[in-house]
Amino acid sequence: MTNTTAKGDTPAGGARFSPAALPQLTPSHQLMFFTVVGSVSRAIWALARLGVADHLADGPRTPAELAAAVGADADALARVLRAAAAFGVFAEAPGGRFALSPAAELLRSDVPGSRRDAVLLHGEDLYWLPYRDILHTLRTGEPSFEKVYPLSYPQHLQVDDEAATLVRRAQATEHRGNLDYLTSLVDLSPFSCVAELCGDGLFLSALLRRHPHCRGTVVHRAEALPAVVAALEAEGLPDRVDTVPADPFGPLPTETPAYLLKQVLHALDDEDAVRLLRAVREALGDGSDRRLFVLERVVGKSRPDLAAAADLDMLLLTGGRERTEEEWRTLLEAGGFAVTDTPACKAWTAFVCRPA
Repeated sequence: MTNTTAKGDTPAGGARFSPAALPQLTPSHQLMFFTVVGSVSRAIWALARLGVADHLADGPRTPAELAAAVGADADALARVLRAAAAFGVFAEAPGGRFALSPAAELLRSDVPGSRRDAVLLHGEDLYWLPYRDILHTLRTGEPSFEKVYPLSYPQHLQVDDEAATLVRRAQATEHRGNLDYLTSLVDLSPFSCVAELCGDGLFLSALLRRHPHCRGTVVHRAEALPAVVAALEAEGLPDRVDTVPADPFGPLPTETPAYLLKQVLHALDDEDAVRLLRAVREALGDGSDRRLFVLERVVGKSRPDLAAAADLDMLLLTGGRERTEEEWRTLLEAGGFAVTDTPACKAWTAFVCRPA
């Protein structure tokens, strides 16, 4: 990664805020921190959208230099950068210049572990506008997305190619950031093949690299498969993975002894999640050696609890939910499965299930 300041430079300006300082703040200051931090998140999104971090890869630059590079007003850009730097995203350097901080480094588009696409997704209208109408969800229990847009979230992605592409890119960012850990939770050594339902091909590719004896199948709606095939080709594994068009709610292919669901159920309410699980249960049959691997976030397993925050996205966008470990177990049992293992039950967990 690039050095965040030029050699000999030291950060200028006021002290950066650290989240570790929150417990030391008064209740009033804690409340106001969370009230105003939304404006900072918008500032970070705008800086990501302009690609400012890419223009700092070679070292600190003045607001005027950056403004000329990204097509912005120099004074406005300086003030937005200053606000972001106050929270540790970008850094003020001597001479009125700005530089990358470790967090801002991840806003670059060309570095391993880049989070730029995820930041862009959370700031685009697709995610942002439903939060504007959060009171609708609080009063009705219905996703505010469907008040803002004429279609449901999944239906919208089917007709809005630009939004669907951004979602895929942001999800790929998240996949790659957790691949080593998440693939370690799925033991495919007893199986010669595995089917991933509604996958994008990226996680399955990483899993098959960990298990070279195994073949894979992506089962997805027909309209989603061209993007899956492109991802598999980019990963260099098209010869080890088949694609099968199918409705996720069944009927599903029955030839595989193991199914994989990664972040599928969290987008569904309990009724639809159980319906999908029962379709998988039907496809797997009654063999005691059959397995379902469910990879999801678990509420209450980390501090801060990012799963609880992500649950708001599901509440407003899809009507789905992130769940506690107990809620996941109850859901899986209702779908016809018994949980046999939860390796390293943390914020991200794999529930290993057999047909009940």
